[in-house]
Amino acid sequence: MKLKQIKIDLIFLEIILLFTFFSLLVIYSSTMIEGPIYFKKHLLRVLIGIGALILGILIPYEFWSGKRAKILYIFSTIILFLTVLFSKTIRQFSLFSLKFQPQEFCKIFLLFFVAEFLSRIREKKELGKFHLEIFLIILIISLILVQPAIGTTIILFLTVLIMFLFSGIRFSVILVYSLVVFLLVFLGINTFPHAKRRFEKFREREIYQQYHSRIAIGSGGLLGKGLGCGKQKFKFIPKIHTDFIFAGMAEELGFFTILLLLLGYYFVLMRGITIAQNANSDFGRFFAIGFTFMLSFYIFIHIFSSLALIPVTGQPLPFISYGGSALISNLFAIGVMLNISRERKVPYEI
Repeated sequence: MKLKQIKIDLIFLEIILLFTFFSLLVIYSSTMIEGPIYFKKHLLRVLIGIGALILGILIPYEFWSGKRAKILYIFSTIILFLTVLFSKTIRQFSLFSLKFQPQEFCKIFLLFFVAEFLSRIREKKELGKFHLEIFLIILIISLILVQPAIGTTIILFLTVLIMFLFSGIRFSVILVYSLVVFLLVFLGINTFPHAKRRFEKFREREIYQQYHSRIAIGSGGLLGKGLGCGKQKFKFIPKIHTDFIFAGMAEELGFFTILLLLLGYYFVLMRGITIAQNANSDFGRFFAIGFTFMLSFYIFIHIFSSLALIPVTGQPLPFISYGGSALISNLFAIGVMLNISRERKVPYEI
């Protein structure tokens, strides 16, 4: 069917913007005891993120393929390596007094690299061969693992695995990739003290934050205690505005609001899959698949951690949690997704 150049997916954009501006309300409520400082910082990051989103929309998505995908890979390798060597704080890098987490941007650059690699070998019909790129992908994942960022490592591993499965790459390649990364994650969990301690406490059901997170979720009821009226933000749950924002929302806004939030995420993921299905190129298709599933993993892991179904991972809730690097990188990727949505094989259905 002939491709047609049309407008970006406005429904996808509207839902994302709704989430982003809703986060301002949630962050203000969850940090009000600290004054307006967190709200002001988050507002600035939202504005920067909107700029990144616009940038992603304006630049044709093919710009990030080919040699540029390889350049971004090299940049990611260098910046992650420098973070491991010189960062004074875990996972954070400072440049001219500007603090950011390189892994949040490098994960998007990795998606460009993987999408470029898969589209190239698919075009050449070399899906059954081993390629150097497989080990380069594992190298990036390893550098993120030693930040240390085990939760992000697992999410990236699963995301790339999904991209491999959709590409039709040979099963033996997928098996080698999976075994190597699984071994690295296993070693990471048993090497880094904080990770080992989290898993041990989870098995013993003694994680303080998750105990209070369940209290917050259960006490919210159907309608919640009211915006700003939650109790767990009074130092009962550390980092409630980041790692446990879902619990804070459930306490103050209740089950019905949480249900609307989950419904919104469902529409985002479905629109993402639709964008992938109707992409103009393999590069666009693989990137859209990767980013959509990456978002889904972040959503589920954050919520499952809040419900104490898995160990605490420290993963943000996309577009809601406080955190500039994650928000800005995700909004930029949304811009790329919207750029991909310009060309469709068939009209979208609501």
